[in-house]
Amino acid sequence: MSRFTICRDPLLSEEVWLAQSAQGLAVRIVPTQRFREVVAVVAVGYGSTDLGFTADDASAHDSPEGVAHYLEHKLFEDEELKVFDRFARRGAQVNANTGFTRTNYFFSATHSHAENLADLLRLVSKPHITAENVDKERGIIAQEIKMYEDSPDYRAFFDLLRCLYREHPVRHPVGGTVESIQAITPAELLRCYGAFYRTGNAALAIAGPVDADAILAQVDACTLPAGAAPRSRCPADLGPPVQTHAARRMQVARSRLMLGCKDPDLAADPQARLRRQLVTRLLLEGLFAPSAALRADLSERGIVDDSLSYSYMAERSFGFVVIGGESEAPELLESELRAALLAPLAMTDDDLERMRRRVIGQYVRSFESARGMAFAHVEQALEGIEPFGLLARLQAVRLDDLRARQRELFGAERLAAAVVAAG
Repeated sequence: MSRFTICRDPLLSEEVWLAQSAQGLAVRIVPTQRFREVVAVVAVGYGSTDLGFTADDASAHDSPEGVAHYLEHKLFEDEELKVFDRFARRGAQVNANTGFTRTNYFFSATHSHAENLADLLRLVSKPHITAENVDKERGIIAQEIKMYEDSPDYRAFFDLLRCLYREHPVRHPVGGTVESIQAITPAELLRCYGAFYRTGNAALAIAGPVDADAILAQVDACTLPAGAAPRSRCPADLGPPVQTHAARRMQVARSRLMLGCKDPDLAADPQARLRRQLVTRLLLEGLFAPSAALRADLSERGIVDDSLSYSYMAERSFGFVVIGGESEAPELLESELRAALLAPLAMTDDDLERMRRRVIGQYVRSFESARGMAFAHVEQALEGIEPFGLLARLQAVRLDDLRARQRELFGAERLAAAVVAAG
């Protein structure tokens, strides 16, 4: 009897096969012949904001900033010290990234899929952490932190988050600081690995011309510890911003502005959070998409160009909107964006339908690469979200939902701005 549940997309007839490994790891496989490339992603629900947790013995544990990112680096070093070489000899590319709430390990390759997957699973399930290799990595990570600090967009983004959040660790850089990583020890890395790197807090997704049964057999043999992760301790931090403005000067050709708003409420249920993300996305598309009247007006007046961007990020313990771009007149741009967020929504049903079609187009394009499918499915698997639910959620959104979301989210007292000025 097959252990898979097969789900089919109603628009494109794409399939994803869902299963659970013998040790409880969520697995999603897209066995498609449309690509030569295979992409596999292992996602772990552990990121930079997981700075405190309650252990199995009910004791509280606090970590320095940057442990999740430091651990990502160390898992790429095993006893043979040649992880990248092994993938490269097979013509595969392997990498990882750490975010606020998760860490992803992934490879892409056109052959030797079984060997690549075995190595990827080994990376996340067999840490090789010693005092010597932890100390050696400290300088490498410090250089990486300094490199990011030279980026005006990075500086503006975290200046903005420090305006919005008083306590929540989302205000800290993902990699930590040069000072905070000095406190990271092998014992700390191993303790956090043991707490969060567990099958109940991870997922695997793989897309490409693969045999689903063979993949599941490999995953069954993975030695990633079974069980759930501890409860991460994060302050709610839903009050008004700590400060309304932050500014710094850097050697840039034009000033950068980022205007942000902290979500005043959180959706604990993943389905509710997903719906909120979609409604907010449609609201922002209506206000700031390339076809929006405001964007055309700002461009014609020379206030901002194609660098104008907008996004909404929402997780269990935080949510925020960021809108910004490069401008010769950042104060004027801020004023115009604030006015747009606070003015009564002028969208019509026709506008909403146009935004729906835009989102559907983006959704369809996400199926054009094995990478896009693998990352989309692993994120949903980690959250326990059923696949292919976007279209139904999209059709259920009404203009009143967007108006209600605008009133809930945007308020003059909840906005803050960060500027990196030229010079």
